[in-house]
Amino acid sequence: MVQLAVLAGDFLLSRACVALASLKNTEVVSLLATVVEHLVTGETMQMTTTSEQRCSMEYYLQKTYYKTASLISNSCKSIALLAGQTAEVSMLAYEYGKNLGLAYQLIDDVLDFIGTSASLGKGSLSDIRHYILRPVLRTQQLGGMHPISMLIFHVTGM
Repeated sequence: MVQLAVLAGDFLLSRACVALASLKNTEVVSLLATVVEHLVTGETMQMTTTSEQRCSMEYYLQKTYYKTASLISNSCKSIALLAGQTAEVSMLAYEYGKNLGLAYQLIDDVLDFIGTSASLGKGSLSDIRHYILRPVLRTQQLGGMHPISMLIFHVTGM
């Protein structure tokens, strides 16, 4: 069953590549190829994280960028480019997407901590078992709250 799922994913990726090629915009194709590279890098980072890296907010944010924010930021930039916007507007779109992607993933990770299995559609605390939120919790223990940690704890009332 897993092999079938992998083949289905490969098929969808190949169809997406054909659709991208039809755009005839090499910059957009390059951006979205980078997204695929980042997705693989982020998954690899999560699977091979050392104990020290699990406590690093910088490592967590980099992995989160690769796994989530890269897709959103580069998609936003691609849309701006395809719409004929300036380089400045394209970069603003990229930054917006990056911040949106990071915020989305941070909130998703927090909800994993405070949500129920029924509300999440997955087992609660499943991401924590994979050490995804560990840097946030570690900074709270050390008293040196990272600004993102402070925001999460303020918004959720944790």
